[in-house]
Amino acid sequence: MNHPRGLGSLIFLVLLLFMVAAGRQVFPRERPPAVFIPASEKLLVELGQGAARPGMYQFSDAQGWGGVISLTNLDCVREARANWPPPVTGQRLDFFCNSLNFLDISYSWMPASKRMALAIPLHPQRMNQEDWQALPGIGPRLAARIEEDRQLNGDFGALEELMRVRGIGPKRINDWRSYFSGGVTD
Repeated sequence: MNHPRGLGSLIFLVLLLFMVAAGRQVFPRERPPAVFIPASEKLLVELGQGAARPGMYQFSDAQGWGGVISLTNLDCVREARANWPPPVTGQRLDFFCNSLNFLDISYSWMPASKRMALAIPLHPQRMNQEDWQALPGIGPRLAARIEEDRQLNGDFGALEELMRVRGIGPKRINDWRSYFSGGVTD
């Protein structure tokens, strides 16, 4: 039984094309992780003063305080205390030794520009005048009006409440929506 000329080459080319199209599925370039960690469990914080290597760090919820504390380079007692609130994505943590020579932590928020670059949702209550200026279309004068309004009328419970500030309308709110989380809390 004779096969038409080139049938073997055609089959080889089809198989080769299939493998190339499948890409990483056929020829993985890296090994899959041993344990899958869902994206919702990651903790992205900035470690500042007192850290051996200040900078951005990503932790899983399972690591808890032990993983964070192991990155400090202070000579004080480094034991996790139950009264420390857990870190939250978007926070900056600075470490120092208190008067009893125990490790203590100072919490603050990363600047809005950094949170925006890392796709960490913003919260109107956690923003200062400089943070407001990181949003498109806000200059120093509008940022000052936003801060003045918050001082006079209280926090913004929802993004739409920013429309009470002169110069902010529905179009601006719509433009900024992608930078803020759906439900504003605390």
